[in-house]
Amino acid sequence: MPVLKARLRKEDKVGALRRGGFVPAVVYGPTIESMSLAIEGKDLQSLFSKITRSSRIDLSIKDGRKTNKLDVFVKAIQYDPITDEPAHVDFYHPDVGHPLKLHVPLKIVGEPPGVKAGGVLNVLFRTVRVHGLPKNIPHLVTADVSDLEVGEALRVRDLDFGEVEPLLPPERALVTVVAPRRVEIVEVEEELEEELEEEAVAEEEPAAEAEAPAEESAEEGE
Repeated sequence: MPVLKARLRKEDKVGALRRGGFVPAVVYGPTIESMSLAIEGKDLQSLFSKITRSSRIDLSIKDGRKTNKLDVFVKAIQYDPITDEPAHVDFYHPDVGHPLKLHVPLKIVGEPPGVKAGGVLNVLFRTVRVHGLPKNIPHLVTADVSDLEVGEALRVRDLDFGEVEPLLPPERALVTVVAPRRVEIVEVEEELEEELEEEAVAEEEPAAEAEAPAEESAEEGE
């Protein structure tokens, strides 16, 4: 479980914090009082490169000489619209004895034989919502598509969710390999050829009409 250090924020001004390289944050939950925190920006960036939206984090909060530790999840992140860096973070500390619902990311691995044969990989779900105790929520769930042929699907029942329950029907398709839409491509090409032929004919007709007056003028001259 990744560790993140923070300190309790009391009278610190938000602007001064950010100029000093810190990001304001808050942690709350059903069993604790809400606390305002300050976290070093570089520590947050390092953390975000390692976690997913369902990762548990060991939040170490320094309050003077005391240090409190809480298991938390990232609840929300606000980004600066100009720098695109974190401007504020909400952390949630769950009741460890009660289940919760979270979206767990899917990690697609493998290369399907159906894709090698010309099919297209179609990912229908990037995350799956699950229900379980906080300690059992997975960091991610691996979806191995190495055996999928054209027309086949990887379903909820095919994945290992550990000790949590996926909140989708077992038969729900998560990833499929579909045949390329060759018929539509051929139809488009045929329509394009017809349009080009019509344009060519339209360009030739005015030229033929333009020759007639020239012949008449020649006859009159004779």
